[in-house]
Amino acid sequence: MKNTNTFSVLFWLKLANAKNGKAPLYARITVNGRRAELSLKRKLLVSNWDANKNRLKGLSDETKIFNNYLEQVHAKLYDSCRLRSFFIKKHNFIYFKS
Repeated sequence: MKNTNTFSVLFWLKLANAKNGKAPLYARITVNGRRAELSLKRKLLVSNWDANKNRLKGLSDETKIFNNYLEQVHAKLYDSCRLRSFFIKKHNFIYFKS
């Protein structure tokens, strides 16, 4: 029987903590239905955020650089998840859920 894993990353602004029109940026990682939230230690203008695309709005060089940063974060999280899954399968690691 094949075991299927699911993985997704959602970038979002935590509007509950917004001050002066800026809100902290978070990543929500979901693996097999289990969620974890991670602060990216950045604050963005709420008006510049596209909630549908989970990216900054606009075409400026600064916006492109930041959106590229989000792609890199996504890739690193994905690679970390794959690597962890590989070691668990290959070496039969046992880990404890908290």
